[in-house]
Amino acid sequence: MCGITGYLNLNGKDLDSRASHLPAMCASIYHRGPDEEGKMVLGPVAMGMRRLSIIDLLSGQQPICNEDKTIWIVFNGEIYNFQELTPKLIGLGHKFATKCDTEAIVHLYEEYGIDCVQHLEGMFAFAIYDTNKKRLFIARDRMGEKPLHWSVFNNQFIFGSEIKAILAHPDAKRALNPQALQEYLSLEYVPAPSSIFKDIHKLPAGGYMLVENGQIKVDTYWSPEITRSNLSFADSCDKVVELLDRSTKLRLISDVPLGIFLSGGIDSSALTALAARHVSQPLKTFSIGFSDRSFDESSWAKQVAQHIGCEHHEAEFTPAVAVSSLQELLNVLDEPIADASILPTTFLSKITRQSVTVALSGEGGDELFGGYPTYIAHRFAHLWNTIPKPLRRSVLIPLIKGLPVSNNNLSLDFKLKRFISGAEYPPAVRHFKWMGSIGPAEHEHLLRHDLFDRGSIAPINSHGELVERLASSRWLMDDLDNMKDVADLAMRLDISAFLADQLLVKADRASMSVSLECRLPFLAYPLVEFALSVPSQYKVKRFVTKHLLRQAFGKYLPEEITNRAKKGFGIPVAKWLKGEFKPLVDQFLEPAYVERQGVFQWRYIERLIEEHNQQRFDRRKELWTLLMFQLWWDKFFNSTEGLVAAGAQTRDFANIVTTSQASAAAHASTPGLPVSTAGGVTSNVVS
Repeated sequence: MCGITGYLNLNGKDLDSRASHLPAMCASIYHRGPDEEGKMVLGPVAMGMRRLSIIDLLSGQQPICNEDKTIWIVFNGEIYNFQELTPKLIGLGHKFATKCDTEAIVHLYEEYGIDCVQHLEGMFAFAIYDTNKKRLFIARDRMGEKPLHWSVFNNQFIFGSEIKAILAHPDAKRALNPQALQEYLSLEYVPAPSSIFKDIHKLPAGGYMLVENGQIKVDTYWSPEITRSNLSFADSCDKVVELLDRSTKLRLISDVPLGIFLSGGIDSSALTALAARHVSQPLKTFSIGFSDRSFDESSWAKQVAQHIGCEHHEAEFTPAVAVSSLQELLNVLDEPIADASILPTTFLSKITRQSVTVALSGEGGDELFGGYPTYIAHRFAHLWNTIPKPLRRSVLIPLIKGLPVSNNNLSLDFKLKRFISGAEYPPAVRHFKWMGSIGPAEHEHLLRHDLFDRGSIAPINSHGELVERLASSRWLMDDLDNMKDVADLAMRLDISAFLADQLLVKADRASMSVSLECRLPFLAYPLVEFALSVPSQYKVKRFVTKHLLRQAFGKYLPEEITNRAKKGFGIPVAKWLKGEFKPLVDQFLEPAYVERQGVFQWRYIERLIEEHNQQRFDRRKELWTLLMFQLWWDKFFNSTEGLVAAGAQTRDFANIVTTSQASAAAHASTPGLPVSTAGGVTSNVVS
């Protein structure tokens, strides 16, 4: 597991190795690989990496080359089938100098050229320089577990695992991408191939690049082969256990200690049950808890760990820990992400890293096997739209909007209000309205009207336009208009966009922020292709989500685990925005800051804050989305402090919070002054 970076002269001229920018670029991604650094400058190309040693600890240093040093690679990820590939390649006459998976890719490229990716099973992003062809070949794994960003500045092609590596190159320029901002506000993340920075791009999942003769070609090497399965339900249960067991066993290969993120949900519990069959010692499992019971799942995780016989570790995620986790995360995060669960994921990664270097996690199970309540909600939407419109508009919608606001996790009023916000739209548009935050229709009131006049990018005016943009670059969204099964359509939307561009980004950035390798058994491509072939009625049965997984793993897990409803891995955002995180809202969403920034219209933000604080509407999603953007902006573009260097530290949020608390206390002790309700913030931030 590593971080990679590099650059290439598109004019073909040799680089001056004495003036290499690699040290700064590698230093910016130190957290991805604290064990070793490798660099090389060869003709027109420079490639570097930071290594987190997992396989072949002694001789796996990169860059790695072939026998005659004509092909070089820097590689981030794990190839799980390299032990099968190596003897085959030796049989074809290739000689190995190491025992690591990286070298297998080099020899596969010698044998098959760019088709080498078809032979790989794993998570990866790599760059190969072929000196004979003067070609740079870059590829990313099928599902997009490992990141790859690229750009062109001043005739230099620049790439990196994270955007900060590109920004560490002196030719790189930073500027806001307004269209990507719209995507972020609407979806809560920036989907590939865009990034929040203008002229910096993401290589999509299952994609590759060829950079040669001054030209850049981006293409796709994989899209899942979907043929409807004719297996019975019982046989499908057996098949999913077989495929997940194989995937889990492959992902247990490691030369360093390994554990599992265990939430007590069906996905992580199934992984733990299968992994326990392939190890000789008790598995190390890790979970976190919350004092707010509507968010807490720790008792379920403990029950699974006891049932399987694991060495279980647990910690509590408090508001102070949340502030500390936000600080640590934003020090490495290059794009805003509005999924608040990235904070407990970062903390969970931190406590896990104290014991192990590799952790298995259950990402992908919900999207592949129908785990979200939205899949059931789509079926209700069909029934909702059979109700006469006058009855809906004059009676039912006002009744639902009048429900009192609750701050609990997935409260009834929250779910019903989200439901009516999108129920009457076409399925794809409806899904993104439900899953997102501030849609394009609101951007006219939120964004400064001159924002798009500053560049040549046209604004996105509706959710329909947003869906069309996403569909143009997604292999599971190319036939939306002809899909009759709405639950299946919704799952494909989530696999194509939400999983690839939000959940996997969250898993990668949170884990790599503390140099922890995160492996995802549900995303093995044979299992993905099987899951896509299974009828949706096997996955979502009446009002039961993940029916297939529940039945398949019923004999491995306690009945309480397989039958319990999904809770989700969230934090009390609605409460904390009015309490623990209020000082950050006051600092970064106040009118003077917003006015100087020149991106948003503050009156719109003011209304959101007032409605949320006065409990008139639950604006947790909108405010959290805006706050995360503001914190990102403050790091990279703050107008009062100037542009910060790539990888620079963010402001001291703990100090902002505690200073605000002290100010509130001072006001409270002064007669006649209003009291600020900053909430119960503590200063003992976890280091």
